[in-house]
Amino acid sequence: MNSFEEFLQDYEKHEEENINKYISRLDQGKITQNEKYPPKDRFIKLKEPVADPYTNIWGIVPFYGSTLVKLIPKDNKQEFDVGHEWLGFNSRKIDEMIDFQKETGKIQFTLTTPPTYYKNLDFLEPLFNELKPPIIQYDSVSAVGYELDKKYKIEFETLAQHGFNYFVKCVTESFGNTNPAYTLAKLEDYSSRYSVLKANGYEELADEIGTLMIIEPEKALLYLILFGFLIANPQKSLLKPICNYNKNFMENVNEFGRSYGIEINHDIPYEIGKFLLNKIVFYPETIDGCKKIVQEHDHHELYKVLGALNKGVGKKNIDIIDDKKNNMSEILDNIWNDSNKIKRKSDGIRYAVPLSVGLIGGLAEGMPGLGIMAGLGLSACDTIWGIQSGSASEKIAKYVSPNHLVSIYDFKNKHSLEG
Repeated sequence: MNSFEEFLQDYEKHEEENINKYISRLDQGKITQNEKYPPKDRFIKLKEPVADPYTNIWGIVPFYGSTLVKLIPKDNKQEFDVGHEWLGFNSRKIDEMIDFQKETGKIQFTLTTPPTYYKNLDFLEPLFNELKPPIIQYDSVSAVGYELDKKYKIEFETLAQHGFNYFVKCVTESFGNTNPAYTLAKLEDYSSRYSVLKANGYEELADEIGTLMIIEPEKALLYLILFGFLIANPQKSLLKPICNYNKNFMENVNEFGRSYGIEINHDIPYEIGKFLLNKIVFYPETIDGCKKIVQEHDHHELYKVLGALNKGVGKKNIDIIDDKKNNMSEILDNIWNDSNKIKRKSDGIRYAVPLSVGLIGGLAEGMPGLGIMAGLGLSACDTIWGIQSGSASEKIAKYVSPNHLVSIYDFKNKHSLEG
């Protein structure tokens, strides 16, 4: 046994003690409403809101206070790199990411399994030593209740004996982890997902999964992954972060879930954030691009304009999750460019209104058409001067424009963005 493995054993004992203390307090009803696990002091410079991405992390980080970076145990460094590329990083980026976490708190490394499962990844030793990443814990008992959780887990384990256990073992090994304990941990996770679905109004779906575990295990696993991420995990999570998915994931959820009354309607797909970041920086889905954005933009401001783009799609009555005919980039480009209409309105008002006010002269204050100007705190005299300078005309143009376009317009102007 090497020194890293010994270190991980001690680390794991400490983690187990902490979570057992929390669960004991949870069972006794001593946990306050806003208390979470892991606690805030287990992180470095943690900021709310906290995101939990199931896609490239660098397209999520700028929009949230902190973003969880999940480390998945693998057999070796090569398998680790293959297994984490979809999240936007690999082993070569770890040192840079450690510095980024310590400097900003914008990312937070977390473990998905007990620490000893990482024993083959000794390149992570500096990360463990410097950051002390906590395990992200899930607890189905708190979401379901002890009796029901026990009942449905026994039910799952009985069904899983007919080939599903072996199928999960093969899949897990094919993705670069041959540790039998890891396969058992995955099965325990799927069992708790099944339990939460069964006990929270999705009994028909859970029964279908049970049947598929015997006759079509590949589809059963797909359902457990999709609906586990979407429904079960948020209920089991003791940290309660905001989950983030891409359009492909949400399309699959809607395709398979609609017959069970499960449908995503209002979530903001990852691709909207990706579009916005492409407008801001030349290399958006990288740590370098993320650093530049974090340095120059406030995440609250970014989240506001992200919501404005999402609202713009809704105004066009386009189902961005299920619509496969329309190109999302084209749709978003049209919304982005629509904000330019505010400038054109402003220019038109600037040149047209002073003339009409001048013709009316002293009666201008009584003009019905100037009610909007009075609402903006502008007298007729102020309006003539202000419109000639462009300030009042812009206020009026914004006042008569949709709010989401105003947010995009202001953001583009503030940061001198084209388009």
